[in-house]
Amino acid sequence: MSYFHSIERFARSLLTWASLVILLAMIASHVGLVDVGQWTDDEFLIIGSYRDRGWAAFCGRLISWSPRPISEGLIWAYSCLVNWAHKPFIGAFLGLLWLLLIGTPLISFMQLRTKLSGDSRRTLKFFSLFAYALIALFLLGHSPGELFYWPAGAAAYLSTLSAITLCFFQLAGNLTEHRAGRVITAGSLICCAGSSETGAFFAFAFGCLCLVGMSVDKAKGVDYQWKILWHLVPALVGMSVLGLLAHNRVPGQAPVFATAEYHNLYLSLKAALGETLKAYLTTGHRISTRGVLLAFLLKACFFLVVRYCWLSSGVKVARQQVLIVFALSVVATTYFSVAASYYGYGGLTNPWHEELRQCLIMLLVAAVGLLSCHWHTGMSDIPRWEWLGGIFAVGMLSMVVPGRFRALVHDYKNYAVCIENRNKSWNSGLSDGNTMIWFSPPRGQVAQTLIFVPGIYYSNAKDNSYVHINQFFEKERLEIRPYR
Repeated sequence: MSYFHSIERFARSLLTWASLVILLAMIASHVGLVDVGQWTDDEFLIIGSYRDRGWAAFCGRLISWSPRPISEGLIWAYSCLVNWAHKPFIGAFLGLLWLLLIGTPLISFMQLRTKLSGDSRRTLKFFSLFAYALIALFLLGHSPGELFYWPAGAAAYLSTLSAITLCFFQLAGNLTEHRAGRVITAGSLICCAGSSETGAFFAFAFGCLCLVGMSVDKAKGVDYQWKILWHLVPALVGMSVLGLLAHNRVPGQAPVFATAEYHNLYLSLKAALGETLKAYLTTGHRISTRGVLLAFLLKACFFLVVRYCWLSSGVKVARQQVLIVFALSVVATTYFSVAASYYGYGGLTNPWHEELRQCLIMLLVAAVGLLSCHWHTGMSDIPRWEWLGGIFAVGMLSMVVPGRFRALVHDYKNYAVCIENRNKSWNSGLSDGNTMIWFSPPRGQVAQTLIFVPGIYYSNAKDNSYVHINQFFEKERLEIRPYR
């Protein structure tokens, strides 16, 4: 009998470690493509203006168009490096932002280690499976695209995602019960608010809901003393960023779609209800029975992975109130993101906003999965939980890995061509003369970024869609060649 138990224990462990290795391998394979990310018109405009006008351009952009000090500061530092070395450094910049996201579970686990009293190896194994299943689904649950492979977009929105994810892990591990955890969580919320308008709203919503909860608790006699500040300060920062955006940017935004929702608050909120529901039901804008079913099965598998991995880890489950506040903040943020797009542009624009919303939905599923851990039987069921955690992890991976594997193979086959074409384009731009050639790369299936329209563009032409490329390289004539 003891021999059977040892074999069964080895099989459970093997299943868990195999799932974790596959998750980490998939994340690493996506990280390996960061250098095939591409610039769009934004980088040529912003980095070129910082080179030519320095601090005046930075301050003007920060005050009038994008009052987001964290993401704009990242782009400023990136611009200084690019303008100094005359190289794009896309892989280095994106790789740094990816490391911030991948490192969020490690920060929380290092704090948990000092508070564990049980089997730390088992805790590490199942906490890692839970955490990196979440991060893997940020990539595998939908198309990663611009959110992860576009430098200007990643500076704002990947930073936002990293900050919200760090906040989630701090809450999940009950780390906010200690001063260090509260400081880290408050810092993550402030970074979130200073990175993007979506992050500003999340920090505002989360802070306000927590303050409401504290007010209710205080009426019951609970004294929080100075703990209120780690909710209040991020909420004020988020409110300030939203106020500056509404005052400086929104009035000057031109409609992308000529619809009745443009700058109409009521119609925007109404239209956002249906689109937000679609975002929760499927990963695209088009509803289909197959798409809804696959999305539901994936979320259900992930929910069960979260539940049983957390129960197997032996870590105390976060308070119900905290998880409910986080979940409500995510729902409010996704709804705000859709409504703001309708109000500011007349419809849904910018695929990186949709990609961020899909990541937030996975965070919501994780929060609900943790909330379900409050209802379970005794600790004697740990072997069964370990089996279920590994089995559902394998089921989740079987749904997303095969299709993405083919796309990864495609992009890695074209990796060398992408780098070669970029180097040829930059060498042409930095060469003497008034003419340059831009060599288009092959379109990626994972790193899906903008491909410039082939043609010849003159710097003084009124219909030049790529005038900022001409200005960045100081060329009068730009020839964009298609990939052959």
